Amino acid sequence: MVTLIVKLYLDNLQLYFNDFKIYTIMIPKPFLLIFAVLFIITISPAYAQHHSGSLAPPIDLDGLKVAVSTTLFPEDFSYGDAKTTNLSIRFFNTETNVNIPSVTYRVQIFQDSNLVASEYFYDEDGTLDLTIKPTIGCEEKELWKCTVYNGEKHAIAGGYYARGDSLPTIQGPIFDKSGEYSVQVSIVGATNPKTLTTQDLLFETFLHLPQNQIFEIKTVSAQEFPLSVKSHNDEISNFIYDETLDKISYEIPFNWDEHNHDSNISQIISFEKDFTSMKQGYELLISLNEVKINNEFYEFNISDPNKNFIKINIPHEDLLQIKNKSTSTFNDDIIKLEILSGDKINLNELDFSFDNNFTGNVSWNSKLNSGQKIPFTFSFFDENNNPVTNLLFVYGITDSSGQEIWSNLGDDKKYLGILAPHGIHQESIFIPIDSDYEFKLILTGKNSNNFEKFFVSTSNFQINSQSILKDQKTNEIPTWIKNNAEWWAAGAIDDAAFVQGIQFLVKENILKIPSTTQGTSSGNEIPAWIKNNAEWWAAGAIDDAAFVQGIQFLIKEGILRVQ
Repeated sequence: MVTLIVKLYLDNLQLYFNDFKIYTIMIPKPFLLIFAVLFIITISPAYAQHHSGSLAPPIDLDGLKVAVSTTLFPEDFSYGDAKTTNLSIRFFNTETNVNIPSVTYRVQIFQDSNLVASEYFYDEDGTLDLTIKPTIGCEEKELWKCTVYNGEKHAIAGGYYARGDSLPTIQGPIFDKSGEYSVQVSIVGATNPKTLTTQDLLFETFLHLPQNQIFEIKTVSAQEFPLSVKSHNDEISNFIYDETLDKISYEIPFNWDEHNHDSNISQIISFEKDFTSMKQGYELLISLNEVKINNEFYEFNISDPNKNFIKINIPHEDLLQIKNKSTSTFNDDIIKLEILSGDKINLNELDFSFDNNFTGNVSWNSKLNSGQKIPFTFSFFDENNNPVTNLLFVYGITDSSGQEIWSNLGDDKKYLGILAPHGIHQESIFIPIDSDYEFKLILTGKNSNNFEKFFVSTSNFQINSQSILKDQKTNEIPTWIKNNAEWWAAGAIDDAAFVQGIQFLVKENILKIPSTTQGTSSGNEIPAWIKNNAEWWAAGAIDDAAFVQGIQFLIKEGILRVQ
């Protein structure tokens, strides 16, 4: 990865990058394009499909290796999310990753084998941005006949093109259903509007829209919460919400023999921020076929002001390893997903101050070790401590020797920086080893425009896995279990539900019980003193050991059975 922008141009910017003070950087506008180009050159594209984007294999054009990529935004769009979505088509040199300018495209979009759109477009900078307005109710046998196009046509190239902020629009039965879409792009001309390629260059990319299902959850307090599951693995089934365990589960159709978009598990679960069963700031325990998955395969995203998202993406190779670990018997065409809310997260935090009176905070789970990607949350506030909207920033992390281990300059061609629309950005960063590190944040702009002056702040942090392991050994019982005990003591859940919950926790090794001889009694009556213990423990009147004694009693009496 490239060195952070200010480090690349140390002499030009007269910035002592390794000094820990705060600086204001002045960067002329022409340099921004240079920075962006240098950053782009360092990236090697991979020819693969992602659900919201796809890259076609390269083709030779007069000695150049060229390719087309397509991207859908918002990511994981499905019909009904919004009235419009944006489709971006990029034509570029794969060896330099630089766009080829002045391109005439013929774009055809297929849903299954049905043609839904076919038109010519022109773009000057090599990236064609289109606004798609999905509609339903087309009664034509040939769906493309229901599609209409709006915008200005280029006087020479003849295709629709963007003028100012106005993008060409395609309205019709496009992206109105879940499933796979083929985007076939023919490059008719390039370099300038009058130059035609000797033969059209044909590229095919694929986009996959998820199946969206809404489930209405009702709590014991009579609250109702809609929960959305977007599945890239077709329609899910057997959705269950267990409030006593703060757990949701469902089954995903899956074919282990396929190697297309369905060969990965990709799920997006969204819910309102006040849905307390999946609380912000608490760990998630996620399992497939009763095998817990690593945190690198999921993200708890809180950046939206109205909803939280759990995004799960597990590659096929890792799924095979999970399958080999599973000791339970499941159907070969079904994967059971379980999501359980865990213990409260203890955060490590870094604070940053900038010369424009903005402040920043970077936080991460203190229990996560080095040698893996760690989710970091970036938060930005103005002088009144309100979230800064539409902020642009870049960052870099260097180790104790000054070697950069990670950086991100953003990926938009129009401005420099990562966009944080609501003042929050989440990103997973690979931390290789236990060490001392420096975190450098640079504010580069706002509202899609770069500042004339960039603002820099640094902070130091340490990753120490040994202290993390020590802390983990001291925590015998997660505090969130007290919620279940309190509800049971108050009569909100019955004895059977309480016992079932404890059995699950013991089986999953979440609740650790000392070795206890299993009783054989067939009775299921729980003594009142155990319920009293649970109430006192939930209130903090007795310690963990006293609560565990009650659980041991249930095991000895055969009321609670564990394997």
